[in-house]
Amino acid sequence: MRKRKRIGEEERALRFGIMVGVVMLIIVIIIVVVRTIHMRVDTAEGEKRLKAMEKADVQEIDAKIHELEKIERQSSIEWQNSSYNEKFTDCLVLGDSISQGLYVYQHLDDSLVNAQKGVGVVHPDDTGFWGIVDQVISASPQKLFIALGMNDTISADADAEVFAEAYKVMLDKFKKGLPDTQIYVNSILPVAQAAIQKDARFGCVPDFNVKLKELCESEKIEFIDNTELVKAEYYEVDGIHMSSNYYPEWLNHMAEVADL
Repeated sequence: MRKRKRIGEEERALRFGIMVGVVMLIIVIIIVVVRTIHMRVDTAEGEKRLKAMEKADVQEIDAKIHELEKIERQSSIEWQNSSYNEKFTDCLVLGDSISQGLYVYQHLDDSLVNAQKGVGVVHPDDTGFWGIVDQVISASPQKLFIALGMNDTISADADAEVFAEAYKVMLDKFKKGLPDTQIYVNSILPVAQAAIQKDARFGCVPDFNVKLKELCESEKIEFIDNTELVKAEYYEVDGIHMSSNYYPEWLNHMAEVADL
């Protein structure tokens, strides 16, 4: 009897031990499953955050940093007192007789300007313009400011489409020959009413500027609109060219847009 009783106690202890083991195993399994699910949730959440970070506008962040650097630079006394020649170092202005005023009035050194009277993008072979383009490419400036179009109002016979097509050909040459140069395109300056009365084709300047701005947008090139800079007192007698007082306004505007 004692033997049977002992065996019964051993069986109960064994059963109890098995039950405890099973319960422990179940608990372990539950813990593992819960942790696995939690890890999956964390992983999924992490992936969402990474994707959100990837979608962050890096260009916007860079622009803000650049703006802060610009403000800091322009607020310095040294920058404010620096000459235009210093600000436009490693830059080049390409233009016509209007741009010649930059060095004629001694606002900018002639080494920083390539400007020829009568040139334009329409009928470039007639004025040797492609040779000038080659000179600009050889100079390899860091930043190129183009100021052309006044003569093209006449060469294109006031046809804005013809002008835009010819301008694009020039831009393509620069983008190919100067892949690392930042290009800026200046608007064509408005002409005084007296000049328009002498030649109505000058009246198409606003239409030309609309096409020019659209071209710049499609080519992802900065368009600098100088229309509001022009005042009646800045005009020379011909109502087309600018007096000396205009050029500091223009240089300041280009420097501001280009973060010089």
